Amino acid sequence: MVFATSILHVHLMQWEDASALERAVNKCDAIWNSIPEDQRQCCRGLHLYNELLHTFYLLRICDYKEATNHVNILDAALEDDVQQTEQVQKLSAELNKVESRLLQPGLQQHKKSELSEKRKQIQQELHKFEHPKLGHNGQVSEPSSFGNPKSIWKEKLELGPPPLNGEWLPKSAVYVLVDLMAVICGRPKGLFKDCAKRMLSGMSRIEEELGKLGISGDVREVDLQHWAIWMAGVYLMLLVQLLENTAIIELTRTEFLEAQKALKKIVDWFGRFPTILQGCENTIQMLLGQYAHSLGCFNEAALHFIEATKLTESKSMQAMCQVYAAISYICIGDAESSSRALDLIGPVYRSLDSYVGFREKTGALFASGLLQMKQHNLQEAR
Repeated sequence: MVFATSILHVHLMQWEDASALERAVNKCDAIWNSIPEDQRQCCRGLHLYNELLHTFYLLRICDYKEATNHVNILDAALEDDVQQTEQVQKLSAELNKVESRLLQPGLQQHKKSELSEKRKQIQQELHKFEHPKLGHNGQVSEPSSFGNPKSIWKEKLELGPPPLNGEWLPKSAVYVLVDLMAVICGRPKGLFKDCAKRMLSGMSRIEEELGKLGISGDVREVDLQHWAIWMAGVYLMLLVQLLENTAIIELTRTEFLEAQKALKKIVDWFGRFPTILQGCENTIQMLLGQYAHSLGCFNEAALHFIEATKLTESKSMQAMCQVYAAISYICIGDAESSSRALDLIGPVYRSLDSYVGFREKTGALFASGLLQMKQHNLQEAR
């Protein structure tokens, strides 16, 4: 299952062969369904990783309905994790109290027996939460850390039992990523209140984690300790994506001042952490273009979109940037701008079938339709 999810992850990043990608998705489903229920409980991290990869895939092909189902599965898994963590913490606190009392001098024998029995009961309760180990034959065997609450419910969402007890992302980052997926699923449906709650949840968690890494106030990239750079990158990238969605939602609601605030925050974070957030330059230019277009500054918008095209190697993103720039030029309305729009949209339209997602095809058809309308080719536009 670890290898199957890793293969799916690579295919999602490359996206060169749609049929191979679909086979990788189906392979993950088949293997996960073949794992017995009692063995799945020691693979919490692997379950979440698999569900997140499925969500990425479904969002990329714009199947929002099915993606939402996977987000619901992720939410349920994390809710279960929260409840079990709270139960373990409560039981651990009780165990500590009992053990402290057992250490008191001059304890009567019957009281000592009562406390020993209670300690045994609490340890048995904690034992239920302990991750079982898998033997060489794949069967569940006894865990090795009986009665030690610190090793029972860890902060890590482990992929599996040893030696697969690593994690894909830190636990808090997984929680934020699930919030982000919920926002991306809810945004096209106009569920902005729900999105706002999830974004607030994600951002407060990121703020807490960045604080642990010493990132607060005016701390900049050069001030970071080496050990903190990778972890900071994880949370800063997630933060930018949450702010990106905030800006897009505010533009959709025509709340331009709020959109501007979100954009300013992204630009400020980029200014402080330019190397870590280098991959976000394209996103920033796209957002600036969308903001300018919303305000009716079509020339500036087109320039931002063209700049965004230069800042990515992704064929898909380049196509979208060209589509957006073409629409801004069409909105200017003069002959020269329409000619520029045609130059931008032509190559995308001609290679329509080479794009994987629906976004590129829909965008290219829409822009081409607008251009045909400008040229009074109404039947072709329709």
